Amino acid sequence: MEAHWIADRAALRSLARQHPDWTQQELAVSIGRSRSFVKKWLKRLREAAPDDLAVLHSRGCASIPPPPSIHPRIIQRIVELRESPPEHLQRVPGPKALLYYLPRDAELSLGPPLGGKPWALPCLVRPGRVFKILRQNGCILDEPTRHHEPLELREPLEEVQMDFKDASTVPADPEGKQQHVVEVLNFVDAGTSILRSRPGPSGLSCRNR
Repeated sequence: MEAHWIADRAALRSLARQHPDWTQQELAVSIGRSRSFVKKWLKRLREAAPDDLAVLHSRGCASIPPPPSIHPRIIQRIVELRESPPEHLQRVPGPKALLYYLPRDAELSLGPPLGGKPWALPCLVRPGRVFKILRQNGCILDEPTRHHEPLELREPLEEVQMDFKDASTVPADPEGKQQHVVEVLNFVDAGTSILRSRPGPSGLSCRNR
C-alpha cells in the first residue's frame, strides 16, 4: 500500500512541474486522488528539494524530535519579567506579553553569546512553552482540587427549609419588572424533600417585589 502512495506522490510532483497552471482539482483527477490529498502533499513537496525522495514517504512512523532546550538565563529572565513587569506595564504579563518583551530585553541583548551565537529565542515561538516555564517556576499555580463532602442527611420532620420561588402563573409587567414580580414561599422538609406548606395568598405566602 505504501508503494502505491509513493507512486501517486511522485506522479503528483511530476504533474505539478509539467503543468504549473493546473488547479488542485485537475491534479487530483489526473492521479485519481482527492483534492485534500493533493493540497496536503503539494505543500510538503514544495518545501522539499526537487530531487528529495525521502519526502515521498509517509511521516506517520517518523519520530518527532523534542523541542530545543532553553538556556537557564532565558528562563530566569522570563521569571523576572513576570514578577517585575517591564516598561511600566500596569498588569502581570502573560506568555504572549513575555514573548513580545523578551527580544527587546536589554539584559538579554547585552548578555554573553550562547554557543558563539547572540541571544536567540527560536524555541519560544509558542506561548504554551512560556506558560509551562511559568508553571514550573511557581509563577502560575494550578487550581486546587475541590473535594465535595456530602451533607449529613436529616431525619424526616427534623428540619424545615424555606425557599422563595417565582410564581410562574403571574405574568410580567410589560412596562415594569420582568423577573421576580411575585415570589412564592415554600416550606420543604429537609429529610424527605416533601412540600410541607405553601400558604395561600393571605400576604404570608408571596411577596411582590
